Amino acid sequence: MSRLLRFDRPLLVITLGLLATGLVMIYSSSAVLALTRKGNPNYFFYRECIWAAIALMAMLLMLRVPYTFWKERKVILSILGLEILLLLLALVSPAINGSHRWIRVGPITVQPSETAKLVMVLFVAYMLEKRLREGKEWGQVLLPLGLYFGFAAALILVQPDLGTVVVLGVILGSVLLIAGLPWKWLGALGAVGLLAFLVLAFSSPYRMQRLMTFMNPGSDPQHTGFQAQQSLIAAGSGGLIGKWVGGSSQKLLFLPEPHTDFIYSMIGEELGFLGSVAVLLGFLFFGYRGLQAMRSAPDTFGAFLAMGIVAWVVLQAIIHMMVTLTLLPTKGLPLPLLSYGGSNLVVTMAGVGILLNVSQYE
Repeated sequence: MSRLLRFDRPLLVITLGLLATGLVMIYSSSAVLALTRKGNPNYFFYRECIWAAIALMAMLLMLRVPYTFWKERKVILSILGLEILLLLLALVSPAINGSHRWIRVGPITVQPSETAKLVMVLFVAYMLEKRLREGKEWGQVLLPLGLYFGFAAALILVQPDLGTVVVLGVILGSVLLIAGLPWKWLGALGAVGLLAFLVLAFSSPYRMQRLMTFMNPGSDPQHTGFQAQQSLIAAGSGGLIGKWVGGSSQKLLFLPEPHTDFIYSMIGEELGFLGSVAVLLGFLFFGYRGLQAMRSAPDTFGAFLAMGIVAWVVLQAIIHMMVTLTLLPTKGLPLPLLSYGGSNLVVTMAGVGILLNVSQYE
C-alpha cells in the first residue's frame, strides 16, 4: 500500500454526488417494481446500498494501491487470464432472463462483462506504455490488443451483449487516439469496427428490429417502439423542474426497468430538465477532472490509465443518455454510478479509485 497523498478532492466529491443521486433515484424508481416482483418496495434500494458500501471499499482499496502496480507483467497477464476465465464461466452458467451474462454465487450474481471494461483500460495502458519504453512499432502493439479485444468481444457477444462490446471499442479507440495512433491505422480500425457492427446488426433479427424502431419509433408504439415511446414520455413530462422524487407516473409499470436501463428518463421526469442537465454536467466535470489528472500524471502509464477511465465512464454515460432520449437505438446499458447493479457500481468505483490514485502524483 502507498502512503496516501493529496488526491483530487473535487473528483471525489462529484463521484460521491453522482452515487448519492443514483441511490435516491433507485429508491424512487424501483419501489413499485420491487413490490410487484419481490413483495418489498425497498428490495432493490437495500441491495444497492449494500453494493454501494462494497463499491466504496473497492474505491478506497484502489486509492491505496500504487497505480504502477498495474503495469507489472505478471499482474496484467493474471488479470487478462482471470477475465477470460470469468467470461467463459458466464457462458456455461444458467441463463438469467435468457442471457448468460452472470455468474451466480449463492445470493450474489457477478457480471464479468463489467470487469472487462476495467481490464481493457489496464491492458491498453500497459501495452502503450510498453511501446514507448521499448520502442515497439504500432503493429506490435495493435496485434495483442486486437487479439484480446476480439476474443473478449466474441465471448460477450455470445451472451449476448453488443452494448458492452461497443463500450470496449470506445475505450480502445479513445486511448489509441490520444496516444497518437496514425490516422491510417485509426481509419482502418474504424472501418473494421463499423463493418463488424453492421454485420452484427443486420444478421440478428432483434437487433435489426431495434434499428428499424430507432429510425421510426412511433411506427409501433405498443410493441417494438414501446420502450422508446415510454422513455420519451418520462423524460419529457418532467418539464423544467420535474415532478420531484416519488412523483413519477412512468415507473408505475409503464417504463420497463426504470431503475437500470432507463434511469436517466426517471431523472428527467422527477428532477426535470434542470436535474437532467445537472447530471450531464456532473459527468462532464468528472471528465474534466480526470483529464487534469491525465495531463499531470508523472508518467505515460498513469496518463493512459486516466484517459481510459475517463473515456469509459463519461462516454458510457453519454451513450446511456442518448439511448433514453432515442438518439441511439435502444440498448440496455447502465448509467455509471447511478443505475442499479452491483457489478457495474463496484467496478466503476474501483476504476475511480485508480484514477484518484493517479491524481495523487500531480
